[in-house]
Amino acid sequence: MEEYEYNFKVQSIEPFINFCKQNGYKEKQISTQNRVVYENKNKKTMLARITTDIKNNKKTTVLDFKNVDNKNINFKISNESLPIKVTSKNKKAIMSILQTLEFEEVANNFRTRYVYEKNNVEFEIDDYTKPQMKIVAIEGERNEVEKVKLLIEKLL
Repeated sequence: MEEYEYNFKVQSIEPFINFCKQNGYKEKQISTQNRVVYENKNKKTMLARITTDIKNNKKTTVLDFKNVDNKNINFKISNESLPIKVTSKNKKAIMSILQTLEFEEVANNFRTRYVYEKNNVEFEIDDYTKPQMKIVAIEGERNEVEKVKLLIEKLL
């Protein structure tokens, strides 16, 4: 499925959380995540990601794939797979598949993710502890994302 997304490195996530709350965005999720990113050594735009999500003391891990078709500094269009649940029973097989398909680990990130939604637009607001940085992404339906981008430009 196509992912239409802008992402921005910011100094603080607070203005964006406040924007979401003040503009009727619904809080979908707040969780702690560890995401290990793998890159295909023959096609650098093909990524595999194993994400462990901890919410309400419950841990879930999924594998998904992303093919970044068009990418510039703050904008990208990607194709993203549906997630596959990673369990203790299938993890060894999943790691073997990634190795066979020549995926190599390129990042191991830790973050708190805040997700807000409204009108086919999703804010993913990430407060990374490793590496230390703050990222705000808006994604969703192309026309709606473009409208929201214009509204938040003053916060960037």
